[in-house]
Amino acid sequence: MALRWNRNLVLAYKNTFESPEGKLVLEDLCKRAPLIRKGLNGATVDVNMLLVLEGQSNVVKYIYEMIGRNPNEEQPSKAVNRMKNEII
Repeated sequence: MALRWNRNLVLAYKNTFESPEGKLVLEDLCKRAPLIRKGLNGATVDVNMLLVLEGQSNVVKYIYEMIGRNPNEEQPSKAVNRMKNEII
């Protein structure tokens, strides 16, 4: 299920994570939930822990996605619906 977003939410993410304090927090999150991990090197894999780590990195990815988004762009769901209506 895709979460909905709006202009105010995008601006809130930008204001939060582009501030000096927000950058510090985001840097810490990246250390705790790195987007790129070293290989397992033959270690025993704990699937549950792997899923937890994946979830953590997804949060950081989402933050980067939100602060990189143009707050004035059309929401993807609205754009798709508009295109469907134009085709009909």
